[in-house]
Formats: sequence, structure tokens, C-alpha cells
Amino acid sequence: MTAAIGMHTVYDLGPFRLDTKARVLTHDGVATPLGARGVAVLAALVSHGGEYVERSVIVDAAWPGAVVEEANLTVQISAIRRILARAPQGKHWIETLTRRGYRFVGPVTRLLDEPATGQVAAAHPNNLPARISSFVGRTREIEEVKDLLARNRLVTLVGMGGVGKTRVALRVAVEVIERYPDGVWLVELGSISDAGLVPNCVAEVLGIQEQVAEPLTRTLGRHLRARRLLLVLDTCEHVIAAAATLVAALLAEAPNTYVLATSREALNVDGEQQFPLQPLSLPTAGANLEEIADAEAVQLFVERARLQQPDFVLRSDIAASVAAMCSHLEGIPLAIELAAARMSSLSIQEISERLEDRFGLLAAGPRASPRRQKTLRATLDWSYDLLDDEEQCALRRVGVFAGGFTLEAALRVVDELTTKDAALLDLLTRLVARSLVIADVTDAGTRYRLLDTMREYCMEKLDVARERQLASQRHARYFRDRFEHALHEWLQRSDLHWNAVYLAERDNVRAALDWAFSPEGDADIGIALAAYSGPAWLLWSLRSEGLARIELALARCRSRTPQRIRARLWLWLGVLDQFSDPVKWVRALRRAAALHRRAGDAFGTGYSLMRLGSGLARTGRLDLAQQALDRARPLLARSSVPAVMAPYFHAAGFVRKVAGDLAGARTHYEKGLSLYRSVGLERDAAQLCGTLADTNWALGELDAAVAGFREAISLMRGSNKGTKLILGVNLTNLAGALVERGDFEEALSAGREGIELRKTAGYAWGALDHLALRAALIGRWADAARLTGYVDAVFTARGIVREPNEARARTRLDQVLGSRLDTNERADLMAEGAAMKEEDACRLALAG
Repeated sequence: MTAAIGMHTVYDLGPFRLDTKARVLTHDGVATPLGARGVAVLAALVSHGGEYVERSVIVDAAWPGAVVEEANLTVQISAIRRILARAPQGKHWIETLTRRGYRFVGPVTRLLDEPATGQVAAAHPNNLPARISSFVGRTREIEEVKDLLARNRLVTLVGMGGVGKTRVALRVAVEVIERYPDGVWLVELGSISDAGLVPNCVAEVLGIQEQVAEPLTRTLGRHLRARRLLLVLDTCEHVIAAAATLVAALLAEAPNTYVLATSREALNVDGEQQFPLQPLSLPTAGANLEEIADAEAVQLFVERARLQQPDFVLRSDIAASVAAMCSHLEGIPLAIELAAARMSSLSIQEISERLEDRFGLLAAGPRASPRRQKTLRATLDWSYDLLDDEEQCALRRVGVFAGGFTLEAALRVVDELTTKDAALLDLLTRLVARSLVIADVTDAGTRYRLLDTMREYCMEKLDVARERQLASQRHARYFRDRFEHALHEWLQRSDLHWNAVYLAERDNVRAALDWAFSPEGDADIGIALAAYSGPAWLLWSLRSEGLARIELALARCRSRTPQRIRARLWLWLGVLDQFSDPVKWVRALRRAAALHRRAGDAFGTGYSLMRLGSGLARTGRLDLAQQALDRARPLLARSSVPAVMAPYFHAAGFVRKVAGDLAGARTHYEKGLSLYRSVGLERDAAQLCGTLADTNWALGELDAAVAGFREAISLMRGSNKGTKLILGVNLTNLAGALVERGDFEEALSAGREGIELRKTAGYAWGALDHLALRAALIGRWADAARLTGYVDAVFTARGIVREPNEARARTRLDQVLGSRLDTNERADLMAEGAAMKEEDACRLALAG
């Protein structure tokens, strides 16, 4: 059952927006510190704009049913005035009538009452961005697209750049979110240049990990088969063939998956419903003031102009000029917003004159180019030409960033030698004010970005200025230097810090590596960046892409490549290749340890040996594993990164556990957990919490184990820490402990969720011993025997030994099945199971 959608009123007060339902006042899209009580006071005044409101009326509205002193109202009015003073003359927007009341005399625009869609979206799985700027027009188009999505599984919004395809798609997505119980998911493709990464982008958004020896597209189709969701694929035109191939496969494999795509051309997939998105509506020739004001293009211009001039009103003496300008811009939203951004320094007439001249200059463009494309380019050229030399240089150079950038990054790319922080911040602020650069302000800091159309335009300007090579090289160097300390910071800074600094730079790392390994690039920069970015590929859950990047870097290494760099490449090759080929990952980690030792890098040597010890233990070579850890410990203990002993204790505990020393394992795990928590590494702490529960389980402490697994699962769900695989492991471990405790129904529920998560990483087989035991204990002996045969075959093929809990479950299975099946029958059933595929084995394990 869904909750009713409430209605609320929103007011624009110059550069401020007052949302009465959300009880928040924002300034240029950023929430002000005005509390809920202050918002209620302001709302009481604004709703009677231009009229005096008695103090008693305001008090009743802001403090309903309460007896308060009038001094409280005076305090709130003072707080409101301080915030309104941010706008020109804003401190005078509230007038006082002595001993009687107040009147709001500032600019007020009441937006249409609208559904509180943000509340609906928050109650459903999605990654849709919060809407900051208002949405103007498009009512008919939105309703039509919603109707088309109800009848078609693929709808593509087709139109020119800057026409507003993304905004319409996101608005539709919010309004239809209740149709899709498994969520609405935005996949932004504009920042990738490699078409082969289209499936990876979808997988990353959905949290699906690649499965060993299975194409990612097939994994996606299998994962989505039983789900009803909407994928919003934004900006497909530059990867059109790859997007079309993926969409066709998903529509065929997943019958309840719907796709809303945006592109400058159709995907041309069977069943596709195209929806050409036209520019905003324009006033007709000779329209009166009311008719001009009703045109969508004019409404957009007026609303955006108020961000520059809070008291801007569409008066009769300028209405015709505004209408003419919007008509010259042909109703293209991006062009209109760029024009409105100039209202801070130019009049309507001056803007119109400049547009007229510029269009005439570009009228003789290529005949094949659509006129609207020329118009958009003219608008961009005009906006660019209005910048001074410094602003132009900064704008075109930040075009090299993919997926956003920080002030520090921009400084390195624009010109760190001649530009200071304060000067560049001023430049960016001016570019933001002109709607050429977007600033996303969060608690973690400010990130800047360009619209895709603007970024393409800036890249062309880099070519014209012959600066693309310079900007690309500076960009790649910056991210090489930025990621050099990623591993150390991973082990000594909080998750919040690490995520803010590194996780947001995925697309920039991709772009830097693409350039570095291109014919025009610098392979040495790319090799170093690949070596340093290893932890990020792990935490981005992009193991296969990370492996491919590192393998390319290793292939490009030369004799002059520093040993430390090559050592890091081999380290991450081994770490990222876990769970696939034990021989390959052990060899890579041994190579990493040897190269780090030759380079004189004690930390790198110790860390590689620690990872090697864990890998050797997985293959049952416990003596060698312990030797590796014994060599690693003194090197890590002397490190300047104290928290590196946390993963050491984690690895040492694993070796003790596999060796049968469960008490020793628990001691090591407890030390590691304490260290992780002491430095704020919540992701690793949640993972180790589950490992500690697994050890308690092996010690026979079932209640402690169940409680520990539930704590780990809760931590991972609540804070989005850990990968889907680790959450799945803890869920299936909980299922196993519940099986031993005799809670068969609850075990099946946890097992079903956990197996689904583990399947996405090709690691479901590791949990099937426990579900096979459950089948045997409830009388499904034949199915239990088949599952046992399947799991035995997987462990043998991979050369991996069972951990204690799985080994104990396997032993108990022998006892149960031995008493219920004769030897030949059991052998035949196990042979059948050994020939099964993972999908069939999982289905059998999860049967009632």
C-alpha cells in the first residue's frame, strides 16, 4: 500500500525558495540555517504578501495551540531579516507596523501546488538526484511519456543537445517511481568514452558484481530476470551501438525491466518507442502580455532571470522583446538559461542585439547541420565570447574533467604556476554565476561540473587553442599524484574522508588512463596511475575493469619503469584477481613482494606478504602462509601507518582459523576489529565483525554467532558499507548458523537473499554446504546428495579448501546421508550434482 501524496505550496522570493511542506528556505539552491519555526513565520507573511499581518495571527500560525511570549516572534523576524539580507535590499523586505504586525514587501512568485514527489521517491529504491532548480513547462510531454512507458518497455527521448531530455526523463522517473517496486535507477553515460564500459556503468549503479567466466551482459540479464524496475539511460548518443546491444539483451532476458533512454538519435532496437522532444513552446506573433507569459520558453527565461535580478517582472514594455529573444533562441532550454544568466550585466535589448549579430555571423554554416544546432552553437559561442581571456582559458581547460572536479584539481589543470586559489575560486564563481559551470555543494565539499554539451564545446575550444594535449597531460598528472597515497590513506583515514577524496573520481581516472595510453598520451603517467589506483577499483567493485587497466599498464612497462611502480601493479593484479585463478594470484603477489623488497619499500613488501599469506591459506598451504605472515609482521609493525596491522591481524586470524586454532583466530580478529574502529574504517570493521561471528560459530557458540551475523548485516545495510558480496556472505553464514540451531524457515529466508547477492560475484557455491545440510535435515536426501556432489566438484576444480564451518557441515552431511542412502545411490546422485550448473544448484538449494 502506498501513502497518499501530499500537496504543498512553493514560493520563489527572488533568489530564495520557500517550501512550506518541507519547511525549508533555500538560497540559490542551498538550504539556509532558518529553522522550522522561522519558516512558519515567513510563510505566514508571504501567504499575505503586500498586506500587514497582525502579530497574533503570525504567532497562531507558527506556534499553533501554544502560549508564547511576543519576544519569540521578534527573535524569529530578526533571524529572517539576517538571511534575506543576502539579496540586494533583502533586509527591507519585511516592514514593521509598530505594536501591530508585519508586512512582506519583497518579490513573491507562487508556484503551482504540486505533489510532494520527493517524499514518494524517498520511499522507493532509487538513485535519482534531488531537484534543486524548478521545473518549468513540459506538462503535456511528461504525461505522454508516462503513458508510453505504461505500454512500452523501451521509450527513447530523442532530441538535440540542450533541449532538456535529461530533465524530462528525471521528472518522469520521479512521477512513475511507484510503478517499479525494485526501483528506478539513473545510469549516466555522458562521462565515458569507451563504449565497452556501458554494461559496467549499469552494473555499478545496480550493485551487481561481475561473475567469473560469464559476460557481464548475461549476468545483468540474469540478475534482472525476476525484478520489476526502470533503468534511465542518460546520454546514449556517443555509445549508441553498445547501449542498443545492452538494451536489446536486457529486454529479451528480463521481461519486467523497463528502459527510458535519452539520446540525440534513436537506439533502433525492436520494440522501441521514440518520443521526439521539441523545444519549449513559444508565443505566437502579436501575442498579448498574458499570452506571452503563458509560453513555456518565456516562463523559463523569467524564472532564471530572477536568479540574477530578484525583482525582475515581465512588464508590458519588455514582454515583446523577451518573446522575440526566446523565439530567436527557438525555445531551446539550455540557450534560454545561458541568455538569462547574462541579466546580471546586460539589458534585454543588449542581449537581443548580441544574439542577432551572432546568428547572422553563423548563418552560413554547413548546409547539413540542423538550424537548431547552429542556434545552440551560436548561443554557446556568444556566451564564451563574452568572457574575458582568463575566464575563457579556465572554462575550456576544465572541460578536460570527466564527472566533476574540485578546486584543487582545477588549479593544477588551469595553471598552478600563475593562478592562485583565491583567483581561481573567483573565476569559477563567475562561471557558475553565468550557468556555464555547475557547483554541487555538499557536506564533503564543493565539486564543479559541466553539462555534457558544454564539455564537448570546451573540448573543441581546447583543440582550437591547441591546448588539449597540455590540459590532458596536466589532468593525468594531477590524478597520478592524487592517487599516489590512496593505499596509505585507505588504512589511516576514515571511510568518510577516503570516499570523499577518491571514490568520486572514477570517471576522471578512466579519462586520464584512456589519454595516457593513447598514441598522443604519456604511458609513464598511465602506468603510475594504474599502480596507485588499485584500492579504488576494489572499492568501486570494478574488479574486471581494474584488472584490464593494470594488465595494460604491465604490458606497457619498460626497463626504466621504477620497481616500486611495477611492484604495485603486481600487488593489485593479485588482489583483484582473487576468487578466479589461485595459481595466478599467488604468483602475482609473490612477484609484488619481491619487487617491493628490491625497491627498498618495507611497507609495500610487508603488505604484499600479508596479502600473499591470506591467498596461500585459501589454497591450503598453511606452512607457507604462516611463513609469509611471519615475514610481513615486523615490516608492517615498523610502518608509519599503524592501522595496517588491522588487515594483518585479519589475515593472521584467517590462517589460524583454517589451521584449526579457533581461539587464536578469534584473538587476532578482535585485535583487528579494535584497530579498524579506532581509525574509523567502518567498512572493514563491518566485514571483520561478520568474520568474528563466523569464528564464534566454528567454536560452537551459536547464539553469539547469530547475534554477530545480524550485527554485521545491520551495519552493512544501514551505512552501505561493504560490497554486495560481503553482505551476501554474512547472510548465508547466518543461514548456516540457523540451520545448525534448527531454525530452518528463517535460514531459508536469509539464504535466499544471500545467495542472490553471492551469485552476482560468481561465489554462490561457497554457501551451498549449509543449504545442502538443511535439505538433508528436512528429509530431502536426494537433493542434498546432488548439492554435495556439486560443491565437492567446485572446491576440487578451484583448488580451495573448506573453512571450518563448511567442513563441519560437510562431515555432518556424510553422517545423515550415509544413514539414509545406500552407497551406490548416493554416488550416482553426487555424480549428477557434479554436472550441474551453478544456477541449477542454487535453485535446488533454495527449494522449500
